Amino acid sequence: MKKTILLASAVAVSMTAFAGKDLMIERTLTLETNRLHGLEIVAGAGHMVITGHSEHIDRIIVEAKIKSDKYNHPEDLASALEDDMLFSLERDSGFAKLVAKNKKKMFNNPEISIHLDVKVPADFDLEIDDGSGHIKVFDISGNITIDDGSGHTELTNTTGSVTIDDGSGHIEISGAYDVKIDDGSGHVKLQNITGDVEIEDGSGDVKAHAVAGDFQVDDGSGSIKVKGLEGEFTLIDDGSGHVSVNGEKHSSKK
Repeated sequence: MKKTILLASAVAVSMTAFAGKDLMIERTLTLETNRLHGLEIVAGAGHMVITGHSEHIDRIIVEAKIKSDKYNHPEDLASALEDDMLFSLERDSGFAKLVAKNKKKMFNNPEISIHLDVKVPADFDLEIDDGSGHIKVFDISGNITIDDGSGHTELTNTTGSVTIDDGSGHIEISGAYDVKIDDGSGHVKLQNITGDVEIEDGSGDVKAHAVAGDFQVDDGSGSIKVKGLEGEFTLIDDGSGHVSVNGEKHSSKK
């Protein structure tokens, strides 16, 4: 088991209560990036936005909004965050590790969601294990691995390899190298892929535009439409729906 060293600084930014709405408090975590080449995120409920910065950035910055409608006062929510949730940013053998989820305790349901806004160096690798909530990633040149329970996933200007294992929710990728997707349900939209594409899709339409490499798909249901494919197209199985490749109907199965 890898030894972790807690080097992040946590700052309470504000506590704000909204009448009739979710109670919210804010927290900030930071960690210096020296000798780090990636970030692992383990999150429960809540949305996340991750942005890569190409200019010199010497620390990871995590700005979090912690929300719940279970508590009456900000102090109660802050106490529940401390007692019932894991919220930390640590070094872990060349990676930083951000944890934002419930503690595993019997009968523990704090009903807290943690929404994350994360800034990292653009060349960082990302490994994301997310329970629920939307994921948005911008301007990352490193490799990206996502294991997502539910919620939409959007990647923009991500030029490394991408691997996604998704339970449910739409997936949209604009810019990547090799792409591998295992998707339970929800549509998949890809564009400007400079490598190969492999998709195993339970249900939902698959649309792709401008793929420089090969394209392989195993689809349960939903239409498949691929334009601007330069490599070979392989249809392993298509349960239902139309298949079109570079403007022509495709019906063969290999």
